[in-house]
Amino acid sequence: MIKLNIGEELTSKEVGKRTYFLATCYTLSKKERTSFYRCLKGIKVPQGYSSNVKSLVSMQDMKLVGLESHD
Repeated sequence: MIKLNIGEELTSKEVGKRTYFLATCYTLSKKERTSFYRCLKGIKVPQGYSSNVKSLVSMQDMKLVGLESHD
């Protein structure tokens, strides 16, 4: 990828004997994650439109719990 000059931000960096990958552009910080889950926790949708997303949000673990493929 380096030779083709594409995706330079996705390539690994070698420091000594270790190889590191940089954080991706879609990685959220803790503050951003908290804000995102708070938004999901407060979302309101019309009845029958989707599942109750509020019940799937775990603020302690910062993840969606029990999410099904149709949700």
